[in-house]
Parts: sequence; C-alpha cells; structure tokens
Amino acid sequence: MQRLAVALLLAALLTPWRAGAEEVLSLQALIDEALEKNPEILRAQQMWEMARAKAPQVKALPDPMLQLELQNIGLTDYTVGEMDMSMAGVSVSQPIPYPGKRRLRQQKAEKEAEAEAEMVEVAQRSVVSQLKVAYYDLAFTYQSLEVVERTRAVLREFEQTARTRYSVGQGMQQDVLKAQVELSMLVQKSAALEQRQTGISAMLNSLLDRPPDAALGRPDTLSPPRPLLPPEELARLTLEHNPELRNRQRGVEAGELEVALMRKEYRPDFAVSAGWRSRGGFDDLYQVMVEVELPWQRERRRYGVQEALAGREAALRDQRATEEMALAQVRDLASMAATALQLVALYQTAIIPQATFSLESALAAYRVGQVDFLMLLDNARALLDNELMVQEQLTDYHRAVARLEEVVGALVEQKE
Repeated sequence: MQRLAVALLLAALLTPWRAGAEEVLSLQALIDEALEKNPEILRAQQMWEMARAKAPQVKALPDPMLQLELQNIGLTDYTVGEMDMSMAGVSVSQPIPYPGKRRLRQQKAEKEAEAEAEMVEVAQRSVVSQLKVAYYDLAFTYQSLEVVERTRAVLREFEQTARTRYSVGQGMQQDVLKAQVELSMLVQKSAALEQRQTGISAMLNSLLDRPPDAALGRPDTLSPPRPLLPPEELARLTLEHNPELRNRQRGVEAGELEVALMRKEYRPDFAVSAGWRSRGGFDDLYQVMVEVELPWQRERRRYGVQEALAGREAALRDQRATEEMALAQVRDLASMAATALQLVALYQTAIIPQATFSLESALAAYRVGQVDFLMLLDNARALLDNELMVQEQLTDYHRAVARLEEVVGALVEQKE
C-alpha cells in the first residue's frame, strides 16, 4: 500500500500538467484582444489622433478679415455721391506670419504627434506585459492546484494506511491525526490558490475590458525557459527600440524647434489688405496696403527664448534620466530572469531528485518501524514544496522576461 501511495505521489508531483476538459486559454488570442479593446491603448491612440490633427492647423494661414466701411459727412444726411469725401466700401485683409514661422510650427506639431505615436507603443507594450504576467500567474495557480489536489488524494491513502496500522496495533492514533492535519493544511493551500486565481482572472478581464467575472479558460503549460541575450546586446536593443526613449527624443527635437520658433519672434509679421470704395457720382477709390508689425517688445521675446531654452534643457535631462532608468531596469530584470533560470535547473536536476530519494527512504524505513509517520509526512511535504517552488521559479522567469521585453522593446531570449 505504501509503495502504491508513493508511486501516486511521485506521479502527481513530477508529471507535467496537462489541460483537462476546460478550454485552453491562448495567450496570443488575449494579446490580440487587448490590443484591440484595452481602454488605455485606445486612449493613447486617441491622443495620437488629436496630436496628428494639430499640424495642419498650425501650418494654415490665419483667417482673412472682411471690413465694411461707410464714411459720411455729418450725422443727419446721407452724403455719399454728394460730397467728395463721403464713400462706402469693402476691403479684405490677410495676416501673413514672417517666412519660416508656419513651417517651424508645423514641424514642432509633427514632432509632438510622433511623440504621441511612441506613447501608443508604450501603452501597448505595458498592457501586453501586464497581460503576460497575469497569464503566467494564472497558469501557476492552475498547475499548483493540480499538484495539491493530487497530493491530497495520496495523503488520504497515507491516512488510510495509518488507520490500518493503528487498527492492528502496529501504529499510533497520533499518526492518523497527523495525516488529517496535513490534509487540512492542503485544503488551506488550495483555498489560497483559488482566491489568487479569482483575483488574477479579474485582472485579466479588466485588461481586456470585460466584466470581472467573465469566463476565461485554462492557461496553457508554461514553456521551458531559454537563456537571455548577452547584457551588452540587451542594452543596445534598449537604446534602439525602447519607445519611451524615442518619445523623449521627440520631445528634445520639439524643444529645439520651439527655440528656433521663439527666435523667429524677433522678426515682424505682416498683413496685406485690398479695398474698394464707392463715392456715388464721383470716381471709385481702390486701396492696397501692407502692414508691418513693429517687434519693439523685445523683453517679452527674450523671455520667450529663455523659456524655450529651459524647456529644451529639461527635455534633454528627462531623456537622459529615462535612458538610465531603462538600462537599470534591464540589468535588474535580466538578473532576476537569470537567477530564476538557475534555480529551475537546480531544483529539477538536484533538489527534487534528492527529495524523491528521501521520501522513498523514509517510506522504506517507516515500513520496518525505523522512522515515525511524521518523518514520512515531512518528506512528502518537502517534495511537494520543492515541486511548487519549481513552478514558482518558472513563473518568475516568465514574469521577468515579459517585463524585460516591455523595457527593451524587443525579444530578449536567445533563439533556439
């Protein structure tokens, strides 16, 4: 009986999880749905559309002005056509900014739109990273529950064995109580995993803009971990592909254009107008006029340039701080992934085989009365905890890779 129990326990703990009747939840399908429906992504896309619509506006000329005019001698009689200086007419004027100002405004607006486009990718990568982390956490709970439930069935066999030995005078009642306590602890572990599963499912549904209690399905088995790209390659990819860094670069470029635009403010704007005036029986008058702005308020313009220079400097410092933060995150996450990878290999190749051997030895000793039932339970618990630790470290690895891909902006695992 004991050998059968151990065989069942080892099968429960060491056999990879396989999906049951429940529908398998595809990670790629979730990602596709999130990219289409997630509110944060949709908001970023609308901000980009709003920024794109600004460039044509700032490029356009100001609206022309229509002026209707009546010039009359006296207030009591209408004198147009009777007196030489009385007339009625119409004129149109068109403000014209100094050459180059509209182009600079357009280029600045385009850079700001490009920055918002980068923020769309920032939002997409952030949501995909959150989605992957939640998916991996959900897979962990399913796999852990599978192991715990099978272990409960095996421990029930241990409890029955203890009852049988006690009934024939070969064991103690305390062994039965210990088995029952161990089963109760597994019930608590299952409840904690189920509670965590509910919270993760609600988080996944929120990322998909679904109701919190919408059915999801069962995640697929986590793929085996692979070595990461070298640190210098990860750093290079980060500097090239991180969308937040590109957003900051667009901010610097927009700041440089703002400086150029503020310096253009020292140049005068113009206005061109043309008009026609009727004098009744006298000859009509025609008028063409050019107005030139006098940029005498130089102090205001000087402060405008200083403001633009300060803004550009702030954008440069923001870019540098973002770059340093991204590289630091890459180092930290790469270290976490590498550590989890090492621990998975350690547990699978050393710790779990040792725990398995210890459980087999404890069972053999228990059968001949050399160890008590508590020792057998301790070894079974250790094997269970080690197998759960493998799943946790595997999940930690995938979490770190998901976050690393968000920061780097590209795939980070070596190709097979």
